[in-house]
Amino acid sequence: MKKYICIIALALIAASCSLKEKSYSQVDDSYITDASLAENVLLGVYRNMNTDGVYRLNLTMLFDAPNDQIRGEGNSLVSQRAEAANAFSTTSSYVQDTWAALYKGVYNSNYFLELMEKKLPEFPDDDKALGGVYIAEARALRALYYFELVRWFGHVPLLKTTAESYLPYDKFVQADPVEVYQFIEADLKYAIENLPWADTDNIRKDNSFRFSKGAAMGLLTKVYCTWAGYPLQDRSKWAEAVGVASELVHSGHHALLSDFDQLWYNSGNNVWDCRESLIEQTYYSPLGTTASCGRVGNFNGVAAVQGTIRGNYHFSFMRVMPTFIAGWKDYDNDKRWAISFADYEYRKEGRVQIVNMNVGGVPNTPVSFKMAMEEDTPYWQIGWRATYNYRLFCRKWDTEVYVKDDNQISDQNYTNVNWYVLRYADVLLLYAEALNEMSGGPTAEAFEAVNQVRRRGYGLDIQTPSAASDLPSELGYEEFRKAIQDERAYELAFEGHRRQDLVRWGIYVKTVQQAYVDMGVWHYMAPQYYIGALYTKEGKHELLPIPQREKDLCIQFKQNPGWDGDN
Repeated sequence: MKKYICIIALALIAASCSLKEKSYSQVDDSYITDASLAENVLLGVYRNMNTDGVYRLNLTMLFDAPNDQIRGEGNSLVSQRAEAANAFSTTSSYVQDTWAALYKGVYNSNYFLELMEKKLPEFPDDDKALGGVYIAEARALRALYYFELVRWFGHVPLLKTTAESYLPYDKFVQADPVEVYQFIEADLKYAIENLPWADTDNIRKDNSFRFSKGAAMGLLTKVYCTWAGYPLQDRSKWAEAVGVASELVHSGHHALLSDFDQLWYNSGNNVWDCRESLIEQTYYSPLGTTASCGRVGNFNGVAAVQGTIRGNYHFSFMRVMPTFIAGWKDYDNDKRWAISFADYEYRKEGRVQIVNMNVGGVPNTPVSFKMAMEEDTPYWQIGWRATYNYRLFCRKWDTEVYVKDDNQISDQNYTNVNWYVLRYADVLLLYAEALNEMSGGPTAEAFEAVNQVRRRGYGLDIQTPSAASDLPSELGYEEFRKAIQDERAYELAFEGHRRQDLVRWGIYVKTVQQAYVDMGVWHYMAPQYYIGALYTKEGKHELLPIPQREKDLCIQFKQNPGWDGDN
């Protein structure tokens, strides 16, 4: 059973501008007298990750859509369906919530760091080293919040102190994104220097789901690869990414789990395995409450009608694109294929195939997605594909497969399933990509990094070369780049990385439009369920808009391209 941690969280006092924050009055200078009390406040800084605006909903699931893997349910624009289809405006409450939540995280990080700067010298000598680690954690968290701000919103205010949050509205300005990236880089380099490795940490009593040296290095790798891509395209950062990723990969402190399926048993049951999990958002609330739980598995899992599962039911708003599953290369041998999607759902009669039709004179024959995707399917059987146009689900978070009874929560909207923000497999693929970009072609090290991920996906020994899984060694620069793009799609399917990957590669809108065409080839009715392609525009949807409320108050703010007048 998950451990329930009571924390003192830093909180937002209602204000007309999300940049203006204030902490609870009882958390003042006199509160922090030792490392134990400092940790209570630090956990409040972590708590900002568990909000709908950050990793409980918006940045993990809702705003990742639409892409070429996943979309929102239905073909209307009611409520969150507009956000999942890029049909929202600058007044979207979801956009506002994400902006506010991230700046709350920044403020709380700044507040904690300022408290520690003042109070750490007064700590007992035995607590000072631990307090230093907490400072490094807070700087890593601040870097994470700013990284999400700059890559989703582009030109954002850079507030380095709490005092800057209290400027008059007309004094707030947006920083050059390069300045924001440099600030993130400095925070993460500090964290790398001052955090212990997760597997040899003898300073913190419990480092579960907490930042470590490896987590900070992995995040910095991702920051450099994003910095090197669209829109800043600073190609010098590919070498920087190679440098930090190489140190992480060769450190021996992190590795892939041997079984891909084990990742989802771990996330479903609060199992902290620091070998592959670098940054992970953990969710838990005691049975019957929802204070600290999440939406993983309910919002993005396998559909279940009311009363058919232990958690009552799953809405399953996020839907898998059939064209992505049908176009998966070598799906017969890649074990990740069947693990990633569900062509079944939970009904009163139990787990059932979504499509059941008359096949060969036999009524109610279960028709798997694999049967529906076969190219030699007779024309009259193409109707099998119709239901899969809009009812195909993410399986990685199937609570009935991966969650044990003692981790179930009896609530129709929430679960205790964790979310991987950053996995070691992600870093390996970034490392391979950076090597290819830096060198103008793949190196032996690049091939080995991506092949380790592929071998695990094929159920093979990670360290043993295999012709069954490994990429052809004769691939050149362009072919290897495309192979990495495909591999990131397969390994990280539906894990909230796809849209940002497509954006930094400069192909987001092009890919969404091509997916619309592919849906029409798959089945003539399919495009009507991919309405996001009708609203996604080049030069606009690579970024979210600056929330209209913030722009109205902070008169020096400029709106992102394409969003002016869109409210």
